[in-house]
Amino acid sequence: MLTGADPVGGGSSATVGAMKSSPRARVWSARAKRVVGSVLFRLLVTCALLAIVASGINWSALSHRIEQGKPIWFAVAVALVALALVIGALRWWVLLGVADIRLTGRQVGRIYAVSTFAGTFLPTSVGADVARALLVVRRGRMLARVTLTILLDRAAAFAGLVIVAVGAYLIDPSAVPATEARTLAVVAVLSTLLAVVGLVFVAWAPETLIRRLPTRWHEEVRESRGITLACVRRPKIAFLVLISSIAFQVLIVLQTCALARSISVDLSFAAAAVTFTLVTLALLIPLSVAGFGIREGSYIVLLGTVGITATDATLISLMTVAVLFIASLPGAALLVRSGMTPVFSTP
Repeated sequence: MLTGADPVGGGSSATVGAMKSSPRARVWSARAKRVVGSVLFRLLVTCALLAIVASGINWSALSHRIEQGKPIWFAVAVALVALALVIGALRWWVLLGVADIRLTGRQVGRIYAVSTFAGTFLPTSVGADVARALLVVRRGRMLARVTLTILLDRAAAFAGLVIVAVGAYLIDPSAVPATEARTLAVVAVLSTLLAVVGLVFVAWAPETLIRRLPTRWHEEVRESRGITLACVRRPKIAFLVLISSIAFQVLIVLQTCALARSISVDLSFAAAAVTFTLVTLALLIPLSVAGFGIREGSYIVLLGTVGITATDATLISLMTVAVLFIASLPGAALLVRSGMTPVFSTP
């Protein structure tokens, strides 16, 4: 049976209509992408989300928590994050060396500190990574290699986070609600599959397959293959990157526990690890400025399942931002002192 046939005989009227409307649809699609990606849109979304969060806060209880807080645990949290940032910088330094990008420890420290501080205020979740790359070099082949090391660094950090969360859950499963445990299992399985597929493709993709990709990607894939194979062929490097990633995430999770203790809230390491993993995933949604609103809402939902009130969850979320701000203040001083000058001049 033929449906929707054009009585004139020129084919399906639906098809003709789709062909006529497709340019307009593409225009509207492009406009929608620009709007959603604009800073103004993200500001509006951030304000809306924070307003929703604020409506569920008991402000008198919040004030009481702050007044009765334990500053020593807040200071411990700052120290833990500062140490984690040092480990993160060292991990990236190792990856830079594998990519044959020679920087001194002082240069890496400056770049990592400045980019961390900048990323605290930039309206996207990748602001720190962009700043980190541009603080090394502005364009050219080296920029591509630097970007690859940052992507590998991000992947290693997330792998460490999943490992810590899964390990914490296996040690103390009763501390994690069933819903979050199932979500973590899905995340762990998908992450493992993506890692395996990515490694196989990057490290062993045949040249004929690479040539099927857009020309502008050929060199990047070859560079990725070279860096990945260098890590695989040097087990000490791979082990160092993995161990540093696990240590980094353990410190970050301990920071969350310390912040909870600073306001007299009981939060287990396992619950904190799983919560932080899922919050990190939620922050990948590019709809708010620096994750505000999404972060707080995620903490409220996830910590609510372990009996923590929306007020306390919001306070913990905001304190994580405050701790990162304080720990990254050396980056602010370095930014004022030397600006965003890259290490290498443009080739």
